Order: sequence, then structure tokens, then C-alpha cells
Amino acid sequence: MCDSIRSDGLLPLTMTTSRPHPAVCLVHLAGELDIATVPLLADYLRTQTATEPSELALDLSAVSLLAAAGVALIVNAKHNNDGIHGRLHLIGVAGNRAVERVLGLTGVTHTLSIHSGVAELLEHLDRS
Repeated sequence: MCDSIRSDGLLPLTMTTSRPHPAVCLVHLAGELDIATVPLLADYLRTQTATEPSELALDLSAVSLLAAAGVALIVNAKHNNDGIHGRLHLIGVAGNRAVERVLGLTGVTHTLSIHSGVAELLEHLDRS
């Protein structure tokens, strides 16, 4: 299953969902996560996780801006708040300065499940 939504052109964010494993909802994000785009993403995540997958993975490798609202959404998703379901995992953090730096500065990096890529995430889940 693959689902894709691009913002209406006013908001620089693209979201694409795939299921690399039946229990994993993988959302690929491209663009900016800020106060203007986070509500759209939150709605999208609620829809994509309505079937309550065991795992929710956000691919942040193509995120060019991570503002405070984006960090708040990540923290809310980690705690299954706002109707977003699944144990949260992040990929695409390492090497993406726009994301890695902000997560580090806010002090949330050590509380998150961060993986180098989809293959490493799936290996981790198989070992768990």
C-alpha cells in the first residue's frame, strides 16, 4: 500500500506512506516541518495510523527545516498523543543537519528510537 499527499503548493511538504512490513507504517517526509505544515502532517499521521500499526517510522532524510512545532509533533507521536498510533522510530536523522542539530539542541535525541535506514529498522524490529 502506498499513499501520497502533496501540500496544496502553499505549504512546502510532501508525505508518502509505504508498508515495508505489515506491522510498520513508514512515512517519508520531504520539505519543511513548521507551524504551517505540522497540522497537515498530524492529520495525515492520524489517518495513516488509524488501523493502529505496531510501528510508525518517520523518514526525515528529505526534511529541510525542523522547527519547534515539528519537534512537538515528533514528541506527541512518540507518546501516541493526538490520535497518532504506533511505536515511533525515526530514520534519516544522521547526516541531515537540519534535523540532527535541532533534535540534539532540544535534548530529545536520547529519548527517540533512531535508525540509519529502513533495512536497519527492520533488522532491529526482527531482533526485538
